[in-house]
Amino acid sequence: MGRFLDEMVFTARQRSGRLRVPDMPHFDSPESTAWFLKQLEGSKLYLEYGTGGSTYQAARLGIDFIAVDTDSYFLDSVRAKIHAAGMERAGQLYWHADIGWTGTWGRPLGRVTDHRRELFRRASDPPPKCFDGRQPDLVLIDGRFRVASAFKVFNMLSAQTGWMVVVDDYTDRAYYREIEDYAEVKLVGRMAVIQSAQPVPSDVITRWETDFN
Repeated sequence: MGRFLDEMVFTARQRSGRLRVPDMPHFDSPESTAWFLKQLEGSKLYLEYGTGGSTYQAARLGIDFIAVDTDSYFLDSVRAKIHAAGMERAGQLYWHADIGWTGTWGRPLGRVTDHRRELFRRASDPPPKCFDGRQPDLVLIDGRFRVASAFKVFNMLSAQTGWMVVVDDYTDRAYYREIEDYAEVKLVGRMAVIQSAQPVPSDVITRWETDFN
């Protein structure tokens, strides 16, 4: 009952536009945050799954970005914060990965129908802008559907060099370890850092597309 009430309170705040967007990304330590910001400073095109303080910092640094989130209300709040700070500019794309009703941290709430399950499958797709002549060189995966997102990004970037994929909360979640079947993983704090990967078979990706953890 407590979890349900918490989600109802969040939904009320969400729908009233009272969601707080932090200035900084939330990692496991100041050292991890400093490391990530250093990578961000060198990016030419940044893609993120899961928005917030990381998006705000990308805007502050003047970096072109593609920001993906399953919570359209929070995504609007992120954009509004960046606009209010006078940092909105060309080269910023906000992409809502629609999965229906969402609660805290963009998690799906409510009944999962066949139609909604198909939305889940599409949520981890890289936005079309990623294929519009220029691909991201830095990707942060910190939202829902993380394993499927990572696998699809690996396939998108497989013919490129000089890229980096960061998956947050990696050391805390053992079920993410299948990523290591296709990529060499290094650790920075709790984050997985990947700079080379093999193509991932479509049947493997399909198996992960509805896992929203």
